[in-house]
Amino acid sequence: MPTPKSTWLEDVLVCYAANAVMGRGGQGEYLRQMVYALDQLPRGRVLSRRSRPKRAASIDIPFEGWRAACFNAIKRVPVLRRRQDLLTLLSDVDFDSQAPAQVSGVGLFNGVMGQSSEAFEFLSRQRVPLVLTALNTHIDNVAGLLEEEHRRLGIATPSFIHPEMRRRVRVEIDLASSIQVISNLAKESFIERGVPAEKIEVVLPAVDLDTFHPVAKTDGTFRVLAVLTIDPRKGAYYLLQAFEKAAIPGSELVIIGATGDPWSKKMLAQFMSRMKNIRIQSADVFREPIQATYGRASVVVHPAIEDGFALAVAQALACGRPVITTRNTGAAEVIADGRHGYVLEPRDVDGLVDRLRLLARDQSLLSRMSAAAPEAVAKLGYPQFASNMARLYSRTLEAHSLRATEVALR
Repeated sequence: MPTPKSTWLEDVLVCYAANAVMGRGGQGEYLRQMVYALDQLPRGRVLSRRSRPKRAASIDIPFEGWRAACFNAIKRVPVLRRRQDLLTLLSDVDFDSQAPAQVSGVGLFNGVMGQSSEAFEFLSRQRVPLVLTALNTHIDNVAGLLEEEHRRLGIATPSFIHPEMRRRVRVEIDLASSIQVISNLAKESFIERGVPAEKIEVVLPAVDLDTFHPVAKTDGTFRVLAVLTIDPRKGAYYLLQAFEKAAIPGSELVIIGATGDPWSKKMLAQFMSRMKNIRIQSADVFREPIQATYGRASVVVHPAIEDGFALAVAQALACGRPVITTRNTGAAEVIADGRHGYVLEPRDVDGLVDRLRLLARDQSLLSRMSAAAPEAVAKLGYPQFASNMARLYSRTLEAHSLRATEVALR
């Protein structure tokens, strides 16, 4: 599906900025989608740590200087490297501080939340329309959920959200012409915190349907797969509890992802000492053959406490794997409960045990769900995503022009 032509975009340089390396982590995978979208525009520019567009201009912003030195020093000190909030803040502020020097001639700027306040302040003085992309729910919602989760689990270290990050995000929200969120769940979290609904637009992320497609499972093992960082936000603790409690004979749990903090490493080690059918796999799902990742799964579980969308859910569905996830995951919105998988409340260990046991014993149900899963994401391809982003940019430019005209007429 080609990107729709718009007179609003014909002569406008659109710039997207993200403190990410293309293909590395969740933000890097989203950057991959945005690079594709910018490549479809008449004029595009990408600011990132590293990306390789085909048509759009690309500017790599290096992480160096005193902030990078502080970042590396913190990582060398055991007691300090637990402070993910400081590490995240240093990296985001460094990226943002360099962005204003790279935005000459920009007619619309699209920055990622928490990474764009200096660029927004600079460009707002030039009356450039600003789009803010939120890859999670509202930052106060994320912070509140993580504070509660840390209390529940007895984790003393703070989450990755520093108070200064929250301040920067409030500046971005106030200055944004429009806010792009990646699920209705995220939209509601912004509305609940006083952001006008008309300022918020939902654009669901894309899944690469050429890379992720249905594949047959080639063995008889009931295998549960999770593709996530093992940390409090992603809810791996509850999956491990459920898998142990389900005690399905001959089953296996595979987690593709790394442990993100000392508490999670200790927690994982305790479960693995009791269960020998847990395996941690290091893999890039974009580079590894599907048969070695999603293709080996019977069902994929994403038990997140908070997740703006979760690309792993969409990828799994595209590969013909039913997904069990939580209502706090934006991608749950594409799942018809009982058809493509199941949607549970966060921390619902008993509900997860019940669904795992059901799918393990009912091969017919598992086969029906596997066959139906790809339809859930059939309209989330890259071309559709690029079209949706072009429409968002066009509407933002049009609204900005109307507001400027109204001001001039006063």
